Amino acid sequence: MSIRTRKVGREIRRIISELLEMGEIHDPRLSGMVTITGVDVSTDLKSAHVFYSCFGSDNEIESTGRALESASGYIQSEVGEKLGTKFTPKLIFELDKSIAYGDRIERIIEDLEEDEPEQQNNSNNPQR
Repeated sequence: MSIRTRKVGREIRRIISELLEMGEIHDPRLSGMVTITGVDVSTDLKSAHVFYSCFGSDNEIESTGRALESASGYIQSEVGEKLGTKFTPKLIFELDKSIAYGDRIERIIEDLEEDEPEQQNNSNNPQR
């Protein structure tokens, strides 16, 4: 990834985050906890994968994805206006599953740590 694509990606992330914060996207399906976690722009600047995370039930998360897809034309036009480049990348919204994956790993580790004292107690008191 070149310096230019990284800069464009950071700027797209900032613009979309501002749109969400300011309530510029009027869709009741959007949950209040949507975060743009990253943007990967193609080297030719024709497309950008916008990664988002949100908290809520599976239905709320799915609904948020549909709302972002539905608003992608509006978001893209706002990005184009504020970005100031000759072409505006096509925005492709994708759910960032890394946070949920990290939470799952953390819960597994916590469960293992809770089981560990029991195993240590059992090994210190051998039954005869």
